[in-house]
Amino acid sequence: MLKDQSHTLIGVTKTAAYFLYAALGMIGLTIGYFIPQIAKWALSLQWIPFEGPLRIITSFQGSSAAFITALLVMSAGIWFAHSVIAMLLSVKITDDTVELITGKKVQTIRSDDIALVFIDHKRLVLLGTAGYELVREEIDEKPVKVEKAFRKHKYKWAADGDPFKGQFRRWIPDAPDLSPGAHALLKARHNALKDEETDDVEEFRLELAQLGIVVRDEGTRQYWRKAETYPPNLQHHEGS
Repeated sequence: MLKDQSHTLIGVTKTAAYFLYAALGMIGLTIGYFIPQIAKWALSLQWIPFEGPLRIITSFQGSSAAFITALLVMSAGIWFAHSVIAMLLSVKITDDTVELITGKKVQTIRSDDIALVFIDHKRLVLLGTAGYELVREEIDEKPVKVEKAFRKHKYKWAADGDPFKGQFRRWIPDAPDLSPGAHALLKARHNALKDEETDDVEEFRLELAQLGIVVRDEGTRQYWRKAETYPPNLQHHEGS
């Protein structure tokens, strides 16, 4: 059977990125141009913090000063747009692969390695054929649009979510069901979750996967299960 060589992109598309750059750039330009007037108005209030810096801003006079402040604040708006886009996930889906793109980071997964796809608490999850989670990434997209995109390329979609959700147990330090090594990683990951160290959280998740432990989060609470052989009828990509 011939595979469709086209692709579907969900998440942050180029059009959405250009729109965000333009919108925040224009907002910054407008605020920057009128910032001396805004500062003057703020100083008219009975109590306002940062009075010293505001007085400096109100001292800016003339069109050249307005142009400079507008340019500076517009640049700040564009930088902020770039920072937001770099944190958001885009997913490029074909019949053969799924590419997960965050900023300059690209993760490619072959379709033959994906047994099931679903959304769990606003996170996109790709399950491997042995029950391991190949991907668990937050995605800023409507679930119905994500489902439509994956079904278009013949991936198996779990409408009811994670088929293993009943097997997850909340992590309790030093519980006898886990090895000391797994407990050490879960403790380190718990601290990373509290400190919002996202790179460490993901790194520890991958290290736990090497021990056969699948982990999911609800806030800073961690839930875990042991990976199992995936049900035979879910082992293959539909288009293969």
